[in-house]
Amino acid sequence: MTKAVNAGWKLDSDDKACYIEVDENENETVDRSDENDSNNDDPDHCWTQWSNLPDHILERIFSHLTIKERYYASLTCSGWYRAFYLPHVWSNFLVEDATLGRMRYNYYSGWQPVLDHARLQSCLLSVGHLIRGLDFRPQVSFNNMFQFMSLISWAMEQNARTAGCPREWVGCGSRIRSLNYLFPCNMAMSEDPESIKLFGTGGQLLAALKRLMLCLTNLHSLSLVDLFLERYEANHLLDEVLESCCLVLRRLCLVNVTNVHCPIMHIGLFLNLQVLVVSPQNIDDDVLMLLADSKVKHLTLLQNRYTPPALAISPCSAKAWLTVRRDNPKLRVHLCVESTTNAVILLQPEAPVASMIYQTPKTMITSDQLVAAVDAYKYTLTVYGHEQLPAITAEAVGDGEFQERPDSLLLLLARSCPGLNALMVRECISTATILLIATSAQNLRHLYINRAQVRLGCDWPRSPDWTDEFYGWLQSTAASIEATEQEVSRILDHPYWHLLSEEQFQMASLTRHVAV
Repeated sequence: MTKAVNAGWKLDSDDKACYIEVDENENETVDRSDENDSNNDDPDHCWTQWSNLPDHILERIFSHLTIKERYYASLTCSGWYRAFYLPHVWSNFLVEDATLGRMRYNYYSGWQPVLDHARLQSCLLSVGHLIRGLDFRPQVSFNNMFQFMSLISWAMEQNARTAGCPREWVGCGSRIRSLNYLFPCNMAMSEDPESIKLFGTGGQLLAALKRLMLCLTNLHSLSLVDLFLERYEANHLLDEVLESCCLVLRRLCLVNVTNVHCPIMHIGLFLNLQVLVVSPQNIDDDVLMLLADSKVKHLTLLQNRYTPPALAISPCSAKAWLTVRRDNPKLRVHLCVESTTNAVILLQPEAPVASMIYQTPKTMITSDQLVAAVDAYKYTLTVYGHEQLPAITAEAVGDGEFQERPDSLLLLLARSCPGLNALMVRECISTATILLIATSAQNLRHLYINRAQVRLGCDWPRSPDWTDEFYGWLQSTAASIEATEQEVSRILDHPYWHLLSEEQFQMASLTRHVAV
């Protein structure tokens, strides 16, 4: 007896037959097809309305899909085919190693993605006029990035020709308002996440990037991260941007342009720049003098895991910061560090610092750092905290005696900074400390506490300033988690305030309180 099975040829990347694949679940397939047939014949079968979703919802859904997934989704029905070309779907174009590529075998590296020029040209001709943002995130295929930049730059150059542009390329790239480029500078092959082997970009890839930036005449946001250029390259990095976007650029992010001290003077020449994110090794007193006469409202000094240690970088002088505060009184400075090691923030003397955010799982609160921050920024600081869960043991966090914990340091911060609005604490503190922070901070409205690190009770020695009534209230309330949450909710005027679980704490972020 002959048995029918479902089978078919499997093709490789060159469309050559490799082997025959047999579907072992053919019975399930037959049953499923029979069920579908019965549903088609059933007049009472209720069909879903996914094909009739409103355009603004389809745009949001399609914008989260990859290019390949968008294409397959557009094949389902006419409504989704039309949604494929909605403007918001292509508002941000993510370019990775395998974007619009095909696999090619390399004798040294095996199968590698190679940019398919036919696909890229077809894509740009179809949706190039809808793209509002380019986001380059290469991993190993730098040649793909170079070719992508070269082709889209050529398309935009055709639009700028005085002799006229070919009809099919009209409008390609004309709506691009943001450009993000993240270079994979860490070439360490070790599986250790803390292993670092830095290499910078340059050469033809840098030339292609500068050519692209020259073509983007309506750029509002530019982000260049971890380029690690030589000094002579960094000094001319923004020449093309300054020529094409001097009046329109609003947000500029330059992180680790170099690995050594190299001020980037161009950042003070953009006349309408409002938000600036830069590494501390790429500014100095001369740059601050330019920013003092600019329209910049928010300056973020960002240190990531590849930035040189704080001890290896010299801060700007107090005299320069005082000049900035006098000439640009609306400027707010934000200090942020992102690292997997025990990194600390480089303090800037006399700077108008509004926020200090640690995104370092191994950095703990120390008396030296916190007291220095309070002394320097007590009249301007509004946001302070350590994000992410600690990557060390509970004993190292301070799950022990009161003297070993940061309770007294956090209370000093709350009492000394009258403008403190948001505070995030991930280390071990007591419920009494939470109550004291809530009652001492005058303008505190957002308090994030890791519930797993909270200890019940009042282990504070009685202060001479406390009345018997206050000390009794503190002891009785601190004996219960529920009572502590209720009192803090009342003090902060936040009816739904509560301690956060580890999952909630991991998702919480202080950047939402930094108006940038």
